[in-house]
Amino acid sequence: SSDLRNKRTRIFHTHTHLILLVHQLRRRASQPPRESRAMPIEVLLNVYDLIQQTPICCGFFHTGIEIFGVEYYFAGGGGICDCEPKCAADGRFRQSILLGSIASTSVARSAMDALRSEFHGNAYSLIFKNCNDFSSALSRALFGKDIPGYINRLARLGRAWPIRLCLPRHLQAGGDGARSPRDPLLRNSAPPAPLFQGQGQSLRGSSEGGGGLLGNLAGRFSNRLAPGGQAGGSGEHDGEARRSE
Repeated sequence: SSDLRNKRTRIFHTHTHLILLVHQLRRRASQPPRESRAMPIEVLLNVYDLIQQTPICCGFFHTGIEIFGVEYYFAGGGGICDCEPKCAADGRFRQSILLGSIASTSVARSAMDALRSEFHGNAYSLIFKNCNDFSSALSRALFGKDIPGYINRLARLGRAWPIRLCLPRHLQAGGDGARSPRDPLLRNSAPPAPLFQGQGQSLRGSSEGGGGLLGNLAGRFSNRLAPGGQAGGSGEHDGEARRSE
């Protein structure tokens, strides 16, 4: 009887263990994948100064979006690019602003893929579609909110009427063919051509620099002089001939 009792006890424990194992397997099957249960990923807005400034309500800024150790930004000719965080080449890092958190990097990739057709390389414009506009669009796609307004306020003022009518011609473009971000804001005009150039004849008949209009006039005047350099010889001779007659 003791052997039978021991056998029943072992069977009972084995059966209980199997039931617990089945429950554990069912619980694991009902849970989401481990990747989606990972720690949330912070999304940062990295802000750079483009000039030495003490901004109050606006300023000249460059921005990029940092996600999981990679910074994404928008540039002319390249479209959506990436770089090492807080190391943009054309600016001095100012601060990072926490925009929110996402569950995985795939969420960010999907949002950026949806924006690539709008923010392609030829679409860049310093006033109408710049790096801050991309940061704003990506923030709205991920979190439904904009970046701080002071960051891109100068560009938005430039788009307003009638200020946009006063912009230089190369800054008035709002799409394809817009300037590269490497170009200067104001293009240098060609140096004016000198008013007087070339060589002409002096009153004494020698060739001197500084011609042009003055040189031509001097040359014509010197050609009318009598041989030997006497300006009025022929005129006086004709006068005397007339008086003798």
